[in-house]
Amino acid sequence: MTDNLIDPQEWGMFKSLGDPATLVELLNSYLEDAPQLIQQMRDGLAAGDIDGVRRAAHSLKSNSASFGGNRLADAARELEMIAKGGTLEGAEPKLREVEHEYEQLSALLTELKNEL
Repeated sequence: MTDNLIDPQEWGMFKSLGDPATLVELLNSYLEDAPQLIQQMRDGLAAGDIDGVRRAAHSLKSNSASFGGNRLADAARELEMIAKGGTLEGAEPKLREVEHEYEQLSALLTELKNEL
């Protein structure tokens, strides 16, 4: 897939999970939830809420990996690991990476969703 934003093999497995309407519903849910998780990370970072950042990053990581969004999942995992270490030092640039990866991924997912 475009610049490895989505792993083709995992995307294929995702597409085999159900009919197009169900897949579109799952993708719509992801595209609605992911920005909220990113905002939770941003808010947690501003408030010094290490556990809030960790939980939101973990959820985004898992949700993104479920259809092969591995670049975003990896960035979210790295942010999760920073927070698991009991600090938010270095979290700001990683969160910017998460936001950047999501911008690219969401555009691609919107295209792919319209092709289902």
